[in-house]
Amino acid sequence: MRSAALSTIIAATSLTAVACSSTHTGPPSPVSSQATSSSAGPSSTAAATGKLTGLNACTLLADNETQQIASGAGAHLDEGELGGAGTSKCQWSKSEIGGRGGVTFSVVVRPAQSINDVVVKSSGRLSNTTSTGGRAVALVKGNEGEGSCLAAVAVGSGRIDINAVTNHGTNEQMCSVVSKIDDFVEPRLPS
Repeated sequence: MRSAALSTIIAATSLTAVACSSTHTGPPSPVSSQATSSSAGPSSTAAATGKLTGLNACTLLADNETQQIASGAGAHLDEGELGGAGTSKCQWSKSEIGGRGGVTFSVVVRPAQSINDVVVKSSGRLSNTTSTGGRAVALVKGNEGEGSCLAAVAVGSGRIDINAVTNHGTNEQMCSVVSKIDDFVEPRLPS
């Protein structure tokens, strides 16, 4: 049942991203005043950002959960502050077998960067959407070329990046991987 619901959500998100959201190349622009302001007030935003500070990305997705995302994925690699001071990056990989099936995915905690700070390369297509948990998301397909997808999920004034890349697949397949990762990660994020 969860798999069917997830497939429906992925299909709806893909259709929404194509039909109902703006798609841009180049630097992202603010989503809207609604997405950048909060009715909960600044103390709630500061609390959420404060909760992201010091949060280890490797605690947001367990190695055994990655098997449900990409069977055969190896143990996590804690890359620490590779994304810059104050960030936390964790990465998993599934090796190619016979030139097929390889994928690398990561979760990056960015307490000091919002979804408006996502860098969109010339090959990337930005869509502004909402996660299944109701959070604002900057979804970038193809930022690393064909076979890549990035979802930057808003958490207060910070964000969590979920990224998936392959050499033998499509952007949509990688966005499906990102969606599966989000199903595990988002419930563990501070509100």
